[in-house]
Amino acid sequence: MRTRVIDRPQPRTLRSWVVVWAWLHLIFAALDTPLAYAATEASTVIRRYDDSKTQVLSPSIEVTSTFNEDRMTLTFEHTQDLLTSASSEVKTYASQGKITDHRKEFGLNFSSLIPDGNISFGVITSDEEDYNSRIVVAGGTREFFQKNTTVGFGFATGADVIRANGNPTFIEGMSHQIYSISLAQILSKQAIFQILYDFRVENGYIASAYRRAKLISGSSVVALSENHPRTRNRHAVGFKYNYFSNALKTSFATAYRIYQDSWGVMSHTLEERISYEFSRKFEIATTLRFYTQTKAKFHKDYYVGDPGPFYTGNNTLGTYNSINLGLRPSWNITDKFNVSAKFEAYQQRFQDVTAANRLETLDDDEKLKIDAFVVGLGMTAKF
Repeated sequence: MRTRVIDRPQPRTLRSWVVVWAWLHLIFAALDTPLAYAATEASTVIRRYDDSKTQVLSPSIEVTSTFNEDRMTLTFEHTQDLLTSASSEVKTYASQGKITDHRKEFGLNFSSLIPDGNISFGVITSDEEDYNSRIVVAGGTREFFQKNTTVGFGFATGADVIRANGNPTFIEGMSHQIYSISLAQILSKQAIFQILYDFRVENGYIASAYRRAKLISGSSVVALSENHPRTRNRHAVGFKYNYFSNALKTSFATAYRIYQDSWGVMSHTLEERISYEFSRKFEIATTLRFYTQTKAKFHKDYYVGDPGPFYTGNNTLGTYNSINLGLRPSWNITDKFNVSAKFEAYQQRFQDVTAANRLETLDDDEKLKIDAFVVGLGMTAKF
């Protein structure tokens, strides 16, 4: 792996999205849609992730306009990820022991109310120097039984182009589709229950051009470019229960998700979020999330002799547990201006993955563990 340094985002890209935004406004104006009375909300968030080996700075902005008597909504999103890493994988396989990366993502979504429901569609683009992704999304909801029951559906399809820095002849592709359906049921004025199902299928190059599997050959350890199956089917079922206590001025959100894919990975996620209103001006939310996963059937920390048809250097295909503890205070400065902060501690413990700080020896191997801290600052303004 070579050091990847990606140039600053090209202003031309941002200008193109602004032009699209302006043209859409002009089109609706020509159709006599009352855009002059549109309400606009803008929010921005800056997050910083740090686990002492990898640092990610992620600024993002979202602008939402509602018009046509609040029946239509247009949303523009832009996110950047600025990454610097010197993790064990990078130290082992990178030529200079450190990488930097810069990802730019843009999204545009339109939604409209229809009788007893809504529909939406949008596009998402994501670009790095060696990875480009284009996604089209669509979805909607339909309400039944006096709006107490809501059925939702969604579809997304995308195509990715993967390259490798330092290897101009390397180019691969990957396509993916996501199908989702959900059912939400209002149980009372204070409680709602929801069940969701997602199915995702991926075809093509589902690997990394930089990661290496560790192969024991004789008395030495060598790096082997990973080789994954070229198809992966993912299934996930989720359950959510939200309850608000008027007496405590506290909301409780409980979620559980079970996931399994065709590579043999199975995971369980349990999350609890509690939000307390101190006043109309101030609210604080706490989150506790636990995740556990079994490994992919072809995953090994070290391969010995013949590795078989598939082998991986992806640590996240191993067996591990993780826990997140978060705190999010929020202040409503005025009716149209809000500021918030986020503090999250993250811990990840692997059972069958070692750090492998040096490829040529097994002496310094210890179970891989990651401890990270996330800080986020955000604000929202309405116009």
